[in-house]
Amino acid sequence: MNRSRILLVDDDPDALGAYSRILRLADYEVSIASTGQECLQIARAEHPDLILLDVRLPDLSGVEVCRQIKSDPELSGTLVINVTGALATEDDQAEGIEAGADAYLPKPVHLRTLLAHLQALLGARQAETARELESLGQFPRSPHAAVAARSFGLVPLSEGLPDLFEELVEHYGELLDAALEQRLYKVNSRLSESLRALGDQLGFVKAGPRDVVQIHHAALRKKAAGVTLSRARAYIEEGRLLVLELMGHVVSYYRNYALSMRGINAPGGRQDQTGRGKTHE
Repeated sequence: MNRSRILLVDDDPDALGAYSRILRLADYEVSIASTGQECLQIARAEHPDLILLDVRLPDLSGVEVCRQIKSDPELSGTLVINVTGALATEDDQAEGIEAGADAYLPKPVHLRTLLAHLQALLGARQAETARELESLGQFPRSPHAAVAARSFGLVPLSEGLPDLFEELVEHYGELLDAALEQRLYKVNSRLSESLRALGDQLGFVKAGPRDVVQIHHAALRKKAAGVTLSRARAYIEEGRLLVLELMGHVVSYYRNYALSMRGINAPGGRQDQTGRGKTHE
């Protein structure tokens, strides 16, 4: 994954300048905002991994901004650190945590303390994302599944038809992009039609659940390799729904095929001459 993206929100231009220089030197991508509304606008456009949010802002309070971010389905996974002045009370801190803030820092923020919080929060989120990506590959790589499949003469698409497998991975990656675009920009990408067509294609080459999972895993790993942490998590979240729908279309293909074969082999019907073999596991 690429560098993490941080949105700094403070109405003090000196603080914005100092923090942005420090974070860029620490190899973070940085955006800045000076009001609550500007923060929300940039967050919805750029989907930062973490927002360092001053509580005292000229329009909306940082607590209210945090509450809106955490209640927005598109931004709820964004990490938020609330930053407050020295006069903040324990009730102020509690209000920020209740609004969904992931951490709380009092001003003035010590440099090492700030960097330690960023590394801890972003490191934990990145580790969680990496584990989720890795877990997707466990089923297709299971030695028991592989042995069982080969005992029935079933070879994964990735091995039997590697060129086609790569084409399917690229196509599925395009559908992941379309799903994310549909989620963010509320456009109609006709995803269900595209997934149904892909399911029919997979059924035609006798693909099975293992192949669908392998395609999903390979496409997600490619997408996550060149994006920010927040973008990678968005792909994972959209992918959960996408792979289930694709699996359903593959199952529907086989169900319809089985029904058509029953009709062909029924008394008075012609015998099946298709010679189709077994499907992949």
